[in-house]
Amino acid sequence: MALCLGIFVIWVGVSMFLQLDPVIGDEQLSEDYFILPKEMEDIASGAETKDMKCVFPFTYKGIKFFSCTSRDSIFLWCSLSADYTGRWKYCTKTDYAKCVFPFIYGNKSYQTCTKTGSVTKRSWCSLSPNFDEDRAWKYC
Repeated sequence: MALCLGIFVIWVGVSMFLQLDPVIGDEQLSEDYFILPKEMEDIASGAETKDMKCVFPFTYKGIKFFSCTSRDSIFLWCSLSADYTGRWKYCTKTDYAKCVFPFIYGNKSYQTCTKTGSVTKRSWCSLSPNFDEDRAWKYC
């Protein structure tokens, strides 16, 4: 039973990952071309990738994302347009969403990271101009 469950989980994971059509910029990749995130790091750091910037927030399948996501994939990725149109890339260290300043939290404007409201007392920031509406954040 455990073996069958394991095979099913692997099949579901692979099926979800294969739903995305891999592209680099406007170039459609062949089905046998696969880029691991480590390899993508080197490609994404060059001058030739200036147009390959993650767009935040982006909408994918009706959901708004303010940072890289693993939705329908086993690796973190982002859209290259505000409304996902099939153009995407794997996220590298430089692709993750940046803090947005100023931002609104609790009807108050913040110009820097804050510990206000943090259960762990770690500084955090909003990934959108209005945290009260979007609830998108990250640790600083």
